[in-house]
Amino acid sequence: MLKLACIPAFNEEKPIVDVIKKSLNYVDKVIVYDDGSSDLTSESAKNAGAIVIKHDKNMGKGYAMKSLFKYARDANADVVVTIDGDGQFLPEQIESLIKPILENNYDIVIGNRFSDDKEMPSYRKAGNKMLDKITKLAADLPFSDTQSGFRSYSKKAIQSISFSTNGFGVDSEILIDAVDKGLKITERNVTVIYNTGEKTSTKDPVSHSMSVVASLLESIAIHHPLKYLGIPGMILLIIGLGFATYAISNFNETGNFSLPSILTAMGSLIIGLILLLMSVVLYSIATTRKL
Repeated sequence: MLKLACIPAFNEEKPIVDVIKKSLNYVDKVIVYDDGSSDLTSESAKNAGAIVIKHDKNMGKGYAMKSLFKYARDANADVVVTIDGDGQFLPEQIESLIKPILENNYDIVIGNRFSDDKEMPSYRKAGNKMLDKITKLAADLPFSDTQSGFRSYSKKAIQSISFSTNGFGVDSEILIDAVDKGLKITERNVTVIYNTGEKTSTKDPVSHSMSVVASLLESIAIHHPLKYLGIPGMILLIIGLGFATYAISNFNETGNFSLPSILTAMGSLIIGLILLLMSVVLYSIATTRKL
């Protein structure tokens, strides 16, 4: 049975060494994707015993995960654990994430960071909760932590999951696709160390969150186009028709056009029609993909 630990990394030459060495106690190989680091991440990872895939340009976490999943598929891995290279997660807990796959036939096990979030910075807690709620609009995900990057995957999951985003929205997109494909998912509590003594994020919280939100909005539009685009489009069309009727009636009575009414009618009708057409197109695409 081949067990892999996969680490997407960017400028983590110091903390990644300890993560790799400890992870090797629980898996057969550690694969590091160096996403265009400007420091010695690749060299440090190789010296620590990892297999390194290096890209010269920073492409984003999603791009790194695509390469890591491809490596796992090509290697015919039985179990894959994804863990960050910044030292926030404990490799000692890899075993607890693998166990449900081996013993209970789960396909994905999410490391839940919220079981004991007393030390989680308040801005992180609020941001993650917001992203969780938005993610649940895209799919029915009954999980406490949809943004955790500390997870384990079965061979079935690795072989069947597909995703397109190159950014930080990858963790959400993977779960949405897994739910669509009927994969068996559970959570296990994990410990997170927020004060590692090193910088643990390549983006500030605002830009990180906006990147995830943009990816989630795309997923929401694709998975529920009629609900989130079609219905608002119909409402705007009705509003536009109402204002148009009022403008025509007012002209018949007074001989004058009401410019605000006309502009509101035109704007509502145009935007409503665009949303309605988009919802129909996206619904057709989504239906075709499921066939």
